[in-house]
Amino acid sequence: MRKAYLFEMKLIPANILAILIFIVMLVITYTVFGVYFTVLELDISMVLIVFWFILHELFHGLGFFLTGVKRKNIKYGISLEKGILYTMALQEVSKKSILVSLQMPFMAIGVITYIIGICFNLNILTFLSIVNITGAALDIVMFLYMARIKDLVYSETGKSNEFVLITKEDLKKKKNLFLEIKEVKEYNKKDYKFEIDKRINVSKRSFIAAIVFILVFILLAIVTYYS
Repeated sequence: MRKAYLFEMKLIPANILAILIFIVMLVITYTVFGVYFTVLELDISMVLIVFWFILHELFHGLGFFLTGVKRKNIKYGISLEKGILYTMALQEVSKKSILVSLQMPFMAIGVITYIIGICFNLNILTFLSIVNITGAALDIVMFLYMARIKDLVYSETGKSNEFVLITKEDLKKKKNLFLEIKEVKEYNKKDYKFEIDKRINVSKRSFIAAIVFILVFILLAIVTYYS
């Protein structure tokens, strides 16, 4: 009998992991390749980071689409108050599909673009790639966790920091520092059917956070220009 495991992403440990990855990547980039970033390059990167993270989510969606998820069932959202952008596949998803989706942005605009940036001295591209690899910290954790489960179906809950794994395996034995099992129940297919009200969702707090971000960036740019 298959069971449905409701998981919650533990964002504080995940953010700590992301910070550590960011520091390690910067150290490797400087000590191994001798690359450092100027103030101007960092300023330009700050402008492009938002678009890079949007591209990150689009690659998640592309991963779902290429592995059979219906385009109409792919939903994007922004929840800056939680520090996340997200992509949802509002239908049951195979193990292959979720694994492809999880690794797509990490590889495409993380690892591959990092190599291109290093090889061709494109420092802005290199920095954006480091930021993307950092932002994919939880994607990597989820990929490694799900790859170990033989019998697996993935489903959303409608919340950006939760997901469901449907399997015959006892996942309580597979503990993870970054993922917490909140509930376990018998699987019922009717529980995982969704109605999509809109394809793109932006929380109200995200608008406020975006305005604050823009104002802070403008202030930093002015200070940098006159210093």
